Amino acid sequence: MATQTEVGKHLDLSDRSVRELLERGVLPNAARGALDLDWCRTSYIRHLREMAAGRATGPAGDDLTSERARLAREQADNIALKNAALRKELLPRSDITRAVVAAFQIVRDRLSALPARLAGPLAATTDPAEVRGRLSDAVNGVLVELSETRVVATVEEPADAA
Repeated sequence: MATQTEVGKHLDLSDRSVRELLERGVLPNAARGALDLDWCRTSYIRHLREMAAGRATGPAGDDLTSERARLAREQADNIALKNAALRKELLPRSDITRAVVAAFQIVRDRLSALPARLAGPLAATTDPAEVRGRLSDAVNGVLVELSETRVVATVEEPADAA
């Protein structure tokens, strides 16, 4: 029969760790100074095996199991991202940023050109319906032109040149 201190020395654990294991039921509890070293060693080894296998119960077991599951998910996500990149399903952020900037620049340029293009013809027009119609036609023309513009080609050109 042994004390908690003796069990701790036998299992290479601190007194506090032995107490916690006793409280959690990992080690068999007994009267003060009446712990069975062999039984404690066997129970502790079984506990360690269960933890290593991911079958441990209690807070430590839950943490280990959930961490393993999280690691497996992260590894699967990492592989999925690498596969998507190899299949060219992902685009670098810099390419997307350049494409969006290029698209907005095209929109700005086309819309900014409208006043200069329409000022002369509309200056002589006094009929509001005709002014509205010409403005509407011009805006629709710009929208059609924009819808036919390939922004991706604008982004791919610098990458191809490199």
